[in-house]
Amino acid sequence: MPPPRQNILEIEGLTLSYRARGAVVRAMDGVNLVVGDGEAVGLVGESGSGKSSLARVVLGLVPERVSRIEAGRIVIAGRDVTRLTQAEWEGVRGNPVAIVFQDPLSYLNPVMQIGRQIAESILRHTPDLKVAARVDELLELVRLPPACATAYPHELSGGMRQRALLAIALACRPRLLIADEPTTALDVTTQAEILALLKDLRQRLGMAMLLISHDLGIVASACERIYVMYAGHTVEWGRTQAVFGYPAHPYTIGLLKAAQAARNAQGRFATISGDPPNLAELPTGCPFVPRCPYAMAECSRAMPGPFDAQGDAGHTVRCWRYHETASGIAVARPARDAG
Repeated sequence: MPPPRQNILEIEGLTLSYRARGAVVRAMDGVNLVVGDGEAVGLVGESGSGKSSLARVVLGLVPERVSRIEAGRIVIAGRDVTRLTQAEWEGVRGNPVAIVFQDPLSYLNPVMQIGRQIAESILRHTPDLKVAARVDELLELVRLPPACATAYPHELSGGMRQRALLAIALACRPRLLIADEPTTALDVTTQAEILALLKDLRQRLGMAMLLISHDLGIVASACERIYVMYAGHTVEWGRTQAVFGYPAHPYTIGLLKAAQAARNAQGRFATISGDPPNLAELPTGCPFVPRCPYAMAECSRAMPGPFDAQGDAGHTVRCWRYHETASGIAVARPARDAG
């Protein structure tokens, strides 16, 4: 029997707020998330749900002057990093955790050749290596031709720039790679190539991955487990097959319906009614209440759960319908609504 998997990342009850124009905006509220060594985990939700804030707080990249961790903790490779100083964060970024952002043209230096940018990462984290040989090795690893070492970012296609950014991240030999919308603005063929590359790299390097995306199909094909975020809360999580096969939270059900290509009888695509809430003025209780077709009185009083969904200890949901007193609704199968 294989030994139990160790966790490379644990986020427990994390609440992160920003101060903006005299108001306090909670970008994350009581967030829980775990990534095991070598595991691929997906994080999905609408724009503004808190996905990118989570990615940045894990690497200490949120602005100190306007942000504050109000509660909870972040543990990376067994080390509590919640209150690290900026100098201490330097020992975390790159290894054990690296990140690839969604717009490589914004993060690559436009006046520096790709090879020099990869070399800069190598020299910062592993200066004892032969830099030129390591640059060639990394370019080959991400399936870029050697000539790309002397190219500038604007001379590469979007997919090639994303691979270059990936090479910079891998230069540090991370145990966990955070991929924040890595296929955004790429054509379908290039998206497939990037996803296949990420899968191959995970297997070859034994690397864990946190894949952040609004595309449910991408996450379903690439991840073992999935977390669904809404208005700064993790509202449902579990094995990908369980969450997508038997979605429990009304928001997850709505996302899956909206992802379908089929039109309804009126010739329209499915949507989630209403608008995402203003994070500076969240209602008491579940933030999905104004948009939820199943809302009950309890939903407006307090944030629910977490509860087991369908009696599955590995599938968790924050919805009052799954409380033991919810008048039998807990044993219903909301996945029927998703079809």
